[in-house]
Amino acid sequence: MKKYKGLKVRHKFLIFFIFLFLIITGILLFFVNCIKPIMIKSSEAQVKSSTSRAVNAAVQTVINESNVYDELIEITTNDEGKIVFIQVKSLMVNKLAKEVGKVAGQNLDLIKNQGVSIPLGTLSGISLFVGVGPEITFHIMAIPTIHSKFSSEFTSAGINQTNHRIYLNIQTDVDLILPTASKSITVNSHILICEAILVGEIPSTYLNSDSLDEMMNLIPD
Repeated sequence: MKKYKGLKVRHKFLIFFIFLFLIITGILLFFVNCIKPIMIKSSEAQVKSSTSRAVNAAVQTVINESNVYDELIEITTNDEGKIVFIQVKSLMVNKLAKEVGKVAGQNLDLIKNQGVSIPLGTLSGISLFVGVGPEITFHIMAIPTIHSKFSSEFTSAGINQTNHRIYLNIQTDVDLILPTASKSITVNSHILICEAILVGEIPSTYLNSDSLDEMMNLIPD
């Protein structure tokens, strides 16, 4: 009789552990199929936003309302005032690129180990509950790599006047590491850093080719 009771108890424990195993397996499957994609998507959106702000803040810090155009570009005219040569001051361009990269890196260091907060309703995967409920914070790691490249454009600004704009294009590749997944994302920032109104005819070699951009980009990232 005692032996029968012992078998019955072990049988109940076995059923309990099987039931517990099925519950844990179900929770894990739900997490993988529902919560994990939502976590990745929300983390990606928040990191992209933080990265964009960090890069833009770095450009504003370095430029600091100075007359950047005259520091980067030298215009040569002839006796008649006609523009004959546009020269890039490579040392200053190199300095600007390095300073922006340095400050951007410092700003991005602040988001390397940040928390991503997602409302409980959003994690449920039910559209009706998106943004509803208390927030759950997940700690993530973001490892950024910065690449910069200059570009410029000439547009008409009136009779015999041309607006010359110079942009800094910053590509930030971020390796996003979450508790249960990893993802690589890219954030592109196209930032106007300076512009000037040039009076006089612009040589077609600058208007119709990428020669000026190539001169500005003979610089390592």
